[in-house]
Amino acid sequence: MRAVLVATALATLGALHTAHAQVPSPAEEAPLVAYSLEQPSGESSYADSSARDLRAALLELERNLPPADVDCAQTLGARRFAERYQNLAAIRFEMGEFEAAIKANEAALACTPRAADVYADIASLRVNLGRIAEARTALERGRAIDPEDRSLANTRARIDFLEERWADATAQFRLAIAADPSGELADYYECFFWLAQRRAGVGKPESPPRDDRPTAWPAPILDTLKGDLTEEQLVEAIREAAPDMRRQWLTEALYYVGELRLAQGDLETARRHFAAVVNLKITNYIEYGMARAELTKLRDRVNR
Repeated sequence: MRAVLVATALATLGALHTAHAQVPSPAEEAPLVAYSLEQPSGESSYADSSARDLRAALLELERNLPPADVDCAQTLGARRFAERYQNLAAIRFEMGEFEAAIKANEAALACTPRAADVYADIASLRVNLGRIAEARTALERGRAIDPEDRSLANTRARIDFLEERWADATAQFRLAIAADPSGELADYYECFFWLAQRRAGVGKPESPPRDDRPTAWPAPILDTLKGDLTEEQLVEAIREAAPDMRRQWLTEALYYVGELRLAQGDLETARRHFAAVVNLKITNYIEYGMARAELTKLRDRVNR
């Protein structure tokens, strides 16, 4: 059974290659990608609970149906209706139903048209679908409403990164770290900050000013980017994680190391790292959407 799973996963990854590329054997595969092939297949661990949440959210909307489209904004319950649509969008996002999540967020905007943060959500969802130009459009609409919104600023940093605006991405991730240097996402923003410089051709990227350097996860990812750890050692760090977090940590590690391979000019290895991220199906992680967007860019490059 294990051999069948490995062969199936390799075939999926191989389908993303150009016609002349050959699929590496498991022994030749990059360590993180090889480790991803050991993971059990199937739907994400939160699929059942999200399905229950979806049924509850839809039932709540049916019980008190909001007015259609722009009429919603004219009702006394506009904000409450918008919150219900945003809740529905969040559930759809958790389930990986990105198009449906966009539609729910658009319904929320019909009720509260000046909710800038909803535009940030729509932009992020369009990134997940590989529609980067459309993501930029949603982002700019939100910024026209509130240029200081933090969720829009963080989304802008990722879109700048995908559009390879390296100076802008570096500046935006620096600001994101400075805004909340001890926050949960600061360590990940530091990975992006380092990679934006590396992708711009900087041999030795600088580190952002921070009082405390990360020591726990995702510190091993940053150490791997900097060359202080090997990819094999990064795999071992993930193996030592709690079992219920290994798939999530692997998703993150695969994405950032994939970006490093792009910086090194190894497009094929990068492609396989990004494809492995998608195959793991941790759809509510930033890295999942970014990997999908990078795969779209790589396919477009091949088809030109």
